[in-house]
Amino acid sequence: MVTTIIFDCFGVLLGNTYKQRLATLEQEDPKKAEELRGINHASDRGILSREESATYMAQLLDVEPEELLAEQDSGEVQNAELLEFIATLKGKYKLGLLSNINSRERLGIRFDPGQLDSLFNTVVASGDEGFVKPEPEIYEITATRLGAEPSECVMIDDIAEFCEGARGVGMQAIQFLNTKQCITDLKALLDRC
Repeated sequence: MVTTIIFDCFGVLLGNTYKQRLATLEQEDPKKAEELRGINHASDRGILSREESATYMAQLLDVEPEELLAEQDSGEVQNAELLEFIATLKGKYKLGLLSNINSRERLGIRFDPGQLDSLFNTVVASGDEGFVKPEPEIYEITATRLGAEPSECVMIDDIAEFCEGARGVGMQAIQFLNTKQCITDLKALLDRC
């Protein structure tokens, strides 16, 4: 039985320019792509601040840090349709947000004041916890904060590896490909359960 739904942020609730850059770089220069991934992971763990990671990424990509930060900000458009759907789930399910980002504060500034707290019962940022998806601990922390067993949870994430990480601790998972598919797949899963 599903009692709890956990959503990823970037690439699901918000656009993700980092993912787009990484995909391009993986085709052009796999070594640089691996370096970019390493910088991003250090930021997600809370080791680097947003500004520090932007500086390192900008050096790697041969752009100005301000250009990179502006690109991130302009690309992080809210998925209004999915956020409206999530609001309809409130009260029927426990809702969580789990994101690989360096702090809860960095998540909060991307939404209207109070918006995250009005939608989600808990918000977990990897950098505050010291674990990142797909490490099992981060999923377990999120389930515990929601007062749920992993078997009662479904994770929505755009990255297949992170869906597999959720399944590894006993959660169900839906890979987000687009909003319509995500909502359809989630409704079907909830109807079955």
